[in-house]
Amino acid sequence: MALQEDINYLHNWSIKNKMKFHPQKCKVVSVAHRLPPLLGILPFIQYIYFLGEIPLDYAENEKDLGVDINSKLNFNDQCERLFSKASQQFGLTKRTCHFVKDFKRRRALYLSLIRSQFEHCSPVWRSIHKTMTDKLESLQKQCIKWILSEEFYSYTSNEVYLRKCREVRILPLAKRFDYNDLILFYKIIYDLVPLKLPHYLNFYDGTCRLRTCHLDSLSLISSLKPRSNFVSETNKNNALYKSFYYRVHLQWNLLPLDIRAIKSLPKFKTEVLKILWKSILDDILDNSDCLVEEDLCDTFQ
Repeated sequence: MALQEDINYLHNWSIKNKMKFHPQKCKVVSVAHRLPPLLGILPFIQYIYFLGEIPLDYAENEKDLGVDINSKLNFNDQCERLFSKASQQFGLTKRTCHFVKDFKRRRALYLSLIRSQFEHCSPVWRSIHKTMTDKLESLQKQCIKWILSEEFYSYTSNEVYLRKCREVRILPLAKRFDYNDLILFYKIIYDLVPLKLPHYLNFYDGTCRLRTCHLDSLSLISSLKPRSNFVSETNKNNALYKSFYYRVHLQWNLLPLDIRAIKSLPKFKTEVLKILWKSILDDILDNSDCLVEEDLCDTFQ
């Protein structure tokens, strides 16, 4: 009933402003992990919502501002759609730009036409499951092979793939998603966007029972915990762990205090890029082989 009142309010607002909603383009999606059966007959009761006097249809999946929302809120449909769309765009780019041989031009084509598909609202829909992440990463591997004209080379080794990412100066997709997460989280922390932290996240107040505590005044503590006591790469099915605020507050706490305290967004982006590149390159590059910091700041994507 409360949701119906909101719909009525929006409907009346649209009439007053002569911007009527299209009922056939409005859908109802019931988001629930599991709905209890009713007397063993119906899976759940469908409350019929009305836009004016027209009932709204139910849907299992609906696109909202470019993001596919389904009843389980797992975004697998979104990832599959983006993978398919980016793959088609990659194939089209290779066919229509077959005459482009220059490394820099191919890199620019990839970033603007293909990798950009994964940039829109990635903090909302990104998958933290390894299977889906590897699938998206496999597409970038193919694109890097094309950029370097190495289609017949194998990038099966993770070390080889990271070296190639460093060579073309493109972050692995998983790290790029981490970067987008942290940038949005920074904007929320410093009130640069009209979003607020959830009630279960609070800044560390200085009280800790542990003798050695690495938390500081800009660290965030969650009053809610995932159901599973053991969380690993293969055990991340808890809805809280997959949520944006919970997963990113853990990454936020790992950043050095001097970086979290930066008040300039461009400078924060620069420092986060350095941190992400160092985290993936420390194991495979010698100090003498690393790029200078200016390159890390300005050219890595």
